Amino acid sequence: MPTQSSTPKRGKHIQYTGIDGAGKSTQAGKLTYYLLKKYGPTYLAESRTDFISKLMHTLAWQHGRTDRRTYYGDHVVDFAKAFDVIRNHNTEIEPLLAAGMHVVEPRSIYCRTAMALAMTGKRDEKTEQLLELIPKPNLLVWIDTDPRVALERVQKRGIDVEKLEDLEKFSSALRAMPPSQKWVRIDGNMSRQKIFLETRKHADILFS
Repeated sequence: MPTQSSTPKRGKHIQYTGIDGAGKSTQAGKLTYYLLKKYGPTYLAESRTDFISKLMHTLAWQHGRTDRRTYYGDHVVDFAKAFDVIRNHNTEIEPLLAAGMHVVEPRSIYCRTAMALAMTGKRDEKTEQLLELIPKPNLLVWIDTDPRVALERVQKRGIDVEKLEDLEKFSSALRAMPPSQKWVRIDGNMSRQKIFLETRKHADILFS
């Protein structure tokens, strides 16, 4: 007789948030490797350039040789990009979680909403309402890093250009978000290894 298949146990979903230079991608990679060895199949969901972002950038350039935010406005760009985030979650992240795979993402929806707040000086409620359609992760790790420390790391990396003022606005925006009180906050000014050990501790609590 054929055996009755059982529904797989849903995987754990872990996300990071923090300013550029906080080490989100590095920590996400290290945690993925750790979870893979200890808790089973784990997927590192690296961010990618959004289809809508590329399209808006191209159209803005064709119609005025300018950037998409100047051409369309901040709120329009952030609202449109939110649809890419929802599509990616529903078509890539959700099926993996439902199949029992654990997923680690270097960024969360709060990275986007905080960036929008930092750039405009006010919350974009329509975009936030849209992103709220995405279920909250099982664990959200906030690598809270001093903007000056983050800037030094970015400069050493040598592949991005950041301004201290922008990083300070981004950091303030994260702190101003009400959900930040519920995030697992880790001191991002520590060494990479100490940040990882602290994150690993919270991950083990989640899986226990």
